[in-house]
Amino acid sequence: MAAHDPPRLLDMVSVAGPMPMHVTCAFDPHPSGTTARIRVQGGGGGFYRMAAPLMARQVRTSIGRDLRDLELRLTGTK
Repeated sequence: MAAHDPPRLLDMVSVAGPMPMHVTCAFDPHPSGTTARIRVQGGGGGFYRMAAPLMARQVRTSIGRDLRDLELRLTGTK
């Protein structure tokens, strides 16, 4: 973990797995709940550079799904 300042910031660096990544999640209060800003930076060259557009789409989809699931758990809705 690179930085952790609950409940506003979670900054992580992944050193294991197929590709090194740096993920920053910042949370801010909002009148209807909380606003989450998520930034994912990937490292690597060669194959990863060529596959970046496809991987970016997959990461966006995965993060969107994770946030939806988190909201459902926090609100107790299905």
